[in-house]
Amino acid sequence: MSIHPEAQERNDRIQAINPAIFEALSPLGRRSFFPKGIPFQAAQSKNCEINATIGQITDGVGNPLPLAPMAEKLASLNAKDAFLYSPIQGRDTARKAWHAKLVKEDGRMEQVAMGVVSAGICHALNMAAELFFTEGDTLVVPDLYWDNYEQIFQIRLQGSFKTFHFYNALGGFNLEGLRATLASVQGKVHLLLNFPSNPNGYSPTPSEMKAIAEVIVEAAANRTVIVFCDDAYHGLVFEPTATSKSLFFDLIGRSKNLIPLKCDGVTKELSFFGGRVGFLTFGVDKDCAGILVDKCMGLIRSGIGSPVGLSQYLMEIELADPRHEDEFEKMRKVLQSRYATLKQALSRPTKQWEVLPFNAGCFCLLKLRAGLNADEVRQKLIHDESVGVVNQGDKHIRLAFCSLKEASIEPLISALERVCEKFPLLVT
Repeated sequence: MSIHPEAQERNDRIQAINPAIFEALSPLGRRSFFPKGIPFQAAQSKNCEINATIGQITDGVGNPLPLAPMAEKLASLNAKDAFLYSPIQGRDTARKAWHAKLVKEDGRMEQVAMGVVSAGICHALNMAAELFFTEGDTLVVPDLYWDNYEQIFQIRLQGSFKTFHFYNALGGFNLEGLRATLASVQGKVHLLLNFPSNPNGYSPTPSEMKAIAEVIVEAAANRTVIVFCDDAYHGLVFEPTATSKSLFFDLIGRSKNLIPLKCDGVTKELSFFGGRVGFLTFGVDKDCAGILVDKCMGLIRSGIGSPVGLSQYLMEIELADPRHEDEFEKMRKVLQSRYATLKQALSRPTKQWEVLPFNAGCFCLLKLRAGLNADEVRQKLIHDESVGVVNQGDKHIRLAFCSLKEASIEPLISALERVCEKFPLLVT
């Protein structure tokens, strides 16, 4: 398929800034661009006295005409912000607010351009993959990973996975497994790391995080390495030994061959699950990042049209409120209390499972004893105990303590043990 002249112009600019990024683009990434269509022309005309560009119903001078039941519920909000289209790349006020939050977390973010708004973190991951992941490419990922990665990289984009054991023999992050697996992939390599992790709720120590970054930089010495940083649970840590920093920060500006991609958003960090506001941020030269945002705008325009404006506006209100940091800390402490209760409940000896190390996020993972099938245990829990959990493959059970009352934790563990005891022990 031929490349549109406008897409080619973007590609030429990327190649002039950093050839490694151009070479890393997928065929779709090379074809993508934001056209000079209706949204582009409407933006150019926004200050005109008479404006017949964009197809949103207004009073003729830029104000929305909402229906009364919705308008009444949102009466305290600015109607323009609540009811009109968001720009394709997201509201500048939302993008600036999120970028300022990240700069406050780590000053290295000053070097990085503002991200593009996505319809949730999954959409950010998918856009990043569409830009850089080509059919047949390989994704390096720990063996304990969120199952939706398979939908994105294997089902949609027809790639393959190379996994390594998440933990080393001491229960920390498996640096040597990461190093060896990256080395086993020839040429351009994709890596996805999710901290704090889903399904197992682990955040590396600061020294581990620094070492992970060094392994990645080493791998990028002579070839392109694209790193998807899934920061969905960023900031939700419960032990002083666990870092609350993103891996992304340690990868900024480290190598021309290294393309860090930060996927984060309001879902968990602002406890705004229905908001569907995420961000895709490019840890590359600002000029190059601007062109990549343009390519994302083409993907957004052809996919979801534009991100939800109302959710972005509510996010801006939250981040601007002086109570925000205290409110986040209140939420984190609720989770920390549940975490501590779960740790205590899992501390008693049992032959039914092994507790994998966890210190952060919303989950913990139990490795069931030999002879137990995780899906069978899960279904028996539903039918015998009215308890719902998730099986992670055949061997593991995931517990989402984020959605439990603290008083329900001990009964859940007792119910799980009763169900496991109903299955026969294997005699070796």
